[in-house]
Amino acid sequence: MTISEEVSELSTLLNDPSTVLRPPEIVMKPTSLGAARMTRFSFSRSLIRRAFMNQWEIKRLVVDFDEFGRGHIIYRILAEEKLFHFVAFTSTIDEALHTDRVIADVWEVTAALVEGEIDNEFLQFLSDEIPKQELSRLDSRVLVLTRGNRSVRFYDYLVERLANGKQPESKQLGDAGYIMRSTAFYGNGKFGMRSFLGFEDQHPLSAPYRAQFLAAWLFREVGYESVEHCAKAKNPDATHLNDEWSCFFGLGNATGLGLVPWAMKHPGELNSWVAIRELALSNVRSLKGSTSNKQTLEEWFDKAYQYFSSLGGDDRWPWMGPDSLAKATLLIHDIFGSLSENDFPFNDLYLWAEKQDVEITELVVSLLLELDDTDDEVIDSLLVVASEKKDNFNVIVEDLKKIINEKYFWLNELNLDESEAKHYWWVMSDNAEEPRRAERSVIDPAHREIPIDISLRISKLIGDLYATDEKTSVSEFLHSFPEHGIAVKRLLNDSGPYSEPRENVCDFKHLPLNLQRFQLAMYGMDNFSPQSTDWLRVTLFQGAPRVSEIGSKDSDKWILPRQPGGLI
Repeated sequence: MTISEEVSELSTLLNDPSTVLRPPEIVMKPTSLGAARMTRFSFSRSLIRRAFMNQWEIKRLVVDFDEFGRGHIIYRILAEEKLFHFVAFTSTIDEALHTDRVIADVWEVTAALVEGEIDNEFLQFLSDEIPKQELSRLDSRVLVLTRGNRSVRFYDYLVERLANGKQPESKQLGDAGYIMRSTAFYGNGKFGMRSFLGFEDQHPLSAPYRAQFLAAWLFREVGYESVEHCAKAKNPDATHLNDEWSCFFGLGNATGLGLVPWAMKHPGELNSWVAIRELALSNVRSLKGSTSNKQTLEEWFDKAYQYFSSLGGDDRWPWMGPDSLAKATLLIHDIFGSLSENDFPFNDLYLWAEKQDVEITELVVSLLLELDDTDDEVIDSLLVVASEKKDNFNVIVEDLKKIINEKYFWLNELNLDESEAKHYWWVMSDNAEEPRRAERSVIDPAHREIPIDISLRISKLIGDLYATDEKTSVSEFLHSFPEHGIAVKRLLNDSGPYSEPRENVCDFKHLPLNLQRFQLAMYGMDNFSPQSTDWLRVTLFQGAPRVSEIGSKDSDKWILPRQPGGLI
């Protein structure tokens, strides 16, 4: 069963009385969001499916590296009669200059995805501007701007192993798996690039984030090309990564506090991301067990167990680590074995899972969703959210109070009157222009505040609403209380049942990792490794096919790759 192809409106699907959905009070809890995993709807996977299904042609056009891997490399992409190029400029920098943060002055790789032909003049323009990154001034031919560095731990190690004719040793790699780390993928009109709205219908990159993830897939390819080139420069008889290792390495990435403001400022996008997953889960739960779909799920259980077991590793606060997840997968497999002869075994498995630790619940959800086969075009259309909404102030105070009672009743559970609830401001830092949290008692952010304190703003609004005559128009109310403009617009622009995380991001106990992980899972990242309460490292495209493999193998079962030589 799939999400209906006959219905294009997400709100219509969500309001269908025949569809049994998990309630927002469960799904939008911080801990639930913070236990999310990659699914077949994640952007990395939908990109690769699109490339394979439509037989994109991706070829390395130019490689001009010196013995240290410095130079440039160009890939040519012919996708559904559209021509693109990925141009990467490579260098080496002192190890001390490597950083996981978005800001830096220099990088070992700077690159761009562009549309159209590249002549010498355009290549010179790119070579001048791309290394500048945020200081660059580009044009509409450029779709994505990115940068990153070689892995300090793994790059030189891989070069030495290959130069000596040997493959990597799993024990030396630990639970990570990448050659290079990216630090940003800019798009959507920044620095003069083409806006997402500039892609016409049926354009191969017109789905949300597809251009960024095509750039990421090719960035990963640069890592393979670079490390093998440097090994050959050391020893002409150097070996290549073998078939097992050639797809295992992904692209490293890290994220910090910047994802929290994004999630709070884009309720429509958040609703669509969650809703698609919940609609598909509802469909899978309604399936009767057949020999085929039960076998498919058994295969995913085995795949997950092999993956977690081969990585190994202790828990990673606040989440389970590979060892615990491997044990959880065995437990899930055993439970499904006892339920598999039931009429609706997938529903029964979910009902068992929702009574377990939230990470087990969401692991089961991600595995069950592999049974959904909704067409990607349907998913792509549901992911597009209208960004422009007209404010309707032809309502009265009574209407706002009804909205709060019906949709924001959960604010009562957040203890918003306590001092800890207002512990933080969210601000834009002066030196880096990055989102930060600052203690209210220490810093007054003045004009630098990022207004994402939605729970606090609506709570404050409630007090003034109940002190105002119910028949007062909202326009008149805002004339008297202009400070409530953001909260009122949030109430009137109903973005859907899954648009609001059920938390207060200014609370002393707020854990940013939860919102970060949900977004990263939707992007298609895995191997979540928190480095503090505020940021974490992840891996993207680990196990994914190489661009040279388009059309040669299954394009959607690459996730959860067993580490070659890893313990099981």
